[in-house]
Amino acid sequence: MFNPILFRHQLHRLPELSGEEEQTQKLIANTLKSFGFEPLQGIGGHGVIVKVDSEVPGPNLLFRADTDALPINEAAKHNHTSEVNGVMHACGHDGHSASLMAFAHKLAHCELQRGSVTLLFQPSEENGQGAAAMLADSNWHKGDIDYAFGYHNIPGHPLGQIVCRDNTFSCASTGIAIELTGTTAHAAYPETAKNPTPALSDLIRDIEQLPKRFPNSFVLATIVHVNLGSPNFGTTPEKAELMVTLRSDSNKCFDALCQEVEHLAARRADENELSFSIRWVDRFKATINHSEANLLLRQSCKELGFDFAVLEKPMRWSEDFSEYARLWPSAFFGIGSGLEHPPLHDKHYDFPDTLIDISSKIFEQIVRDMNGLRELNPVESFFNTVS
Repeated sequence: MFNPILFRHQLHRLPELSGEEEQTQKLIANTLKSFGFEPLQGIGGHGVIVKVDSEVPGPNLLFRADTDALPINEAAKHNHTSEVNGVMHACGHDGHSASLMAFAHKLAHCELQRGSVTLLFQPSEENGQGAAAMLADSNWHKGDIDYAFGYHNIPGHPLGQIVCRDNTFSCASTGIAIELTGTTAHAAYPETAKNPTPALSDLIRDIEQLPKRFPNSFVLATIVHVNLGSPNFGTTPEKAELMVTLRSDSNKCFDALCQEVEHLAARRADENELSFSIRWVDRFKATINHSEANLLLRQSCKELGFDFAVLEKPMRWSEDFSEYARLWPSAFFGIGSGLEHPPLHDKHYDFPDTLIDISSKIFEQIVRDMNGLRELNPVESFFNTVS
C-alpha cells in the first residue's frame, strides 16, 4: 500500500535547493510510474507532469505542488530529519508534494468521467523561477485549462482550517540590490572624491517614504542591508550597496513601485556623479484568485465538512503560483498548520502530516464535483487505517 506520510518523510530526508531537484524529480516520477502513469519529466528544469484524460469533453483542471527546499540547517528532532547539511524542507513543499501524490494514487484507482486532470510537481518555487520555466517549456503541451488549484500550509491558523479569499491571496514581492560607485580619495582630502555616502543616505530616505505615495494599496519597502566603503580610516568610500525588499497586494502598484525605485537610484547617482547598477532577485507577481474557482473550492470544503475561513487581508509572502493564476482562473488557498506551529522558513519547522489527507481530499472532491470519478478497483485509504 502506498503510504503518503512515508513518501513525505523520504522527501524530507533528502531535500534539494531550487534548480537542484534531480533526486526529488526521480522519486516523484518513479512513484507515479508505480501507480501506472507515464509522467513527463524535466519540464522547466526538474518538473514532473501527469495528465489524466477521459477523452470525453468536460472541464480541464490543473493541480500544482512545489518540490524545492531551503538553505537552512534543520534543528527539529524527529526520525525523518534532513540528511543534507544546511538544507531542509522548512516551507512544507515536501508535504505539498505528498498531498498531490496521495491524490495521484486515488486517481490511479478511478476512472475520470469527463474532461482532464493535470498534476504538476513544480521545482524552483522559492526563487520564483519554476512556474514560469514550466509554462515556457515547449515539451509540455498545456492545452486549455479551465481552472487551476494549489495550496500552502500556514502556521498560525488552526490545524486543518481552510483559508482563502477572492482577488489577491498573496502579495507581489522582489528583492533589489542597488550598487552606487564613485571614486575614492585620501581621507584628508575628501573633497577630491566622488563619495556615495550622500546618495546612499538620500536613497534610504526616499525608499522608506515610498509607501506614502500609494495610499490605496498595501505597500512595504523594507531596508534589509546596507554596506558602505571599507573599514579603513585613511580612505573615503568608493562603493555603497543597498538591499531592499518591496511588497504590494496590487500587481499594477508593484510594477509602479519597482519603476520608482529604479528612477530614484538613477536620480541620486546622477546628482552625485556616480555610476549605479540594480539587480533584481526573486521577483514574484501577486497571486490573484478567481471568484468561480474559489466557489468550487468552497463547495468542496462544505461537502467535506471542513472548516473554511475567509482571510481579511492578503498574505504578505509571495508565491509563484501567480504565474498560473495570470493564465487561468485559479484558487490558491491555505491550510492551517496549527496556532503554535513553528513559522515557515524556521529551523524547527516540520510539515504536519495530517494536512496530506485534508488537502488531497479537497482535490479529489473538486474533481468529483466537476469531472466525476468512478471507482475501478477501490483501494482503502492509508489514512482510514490510522487511528
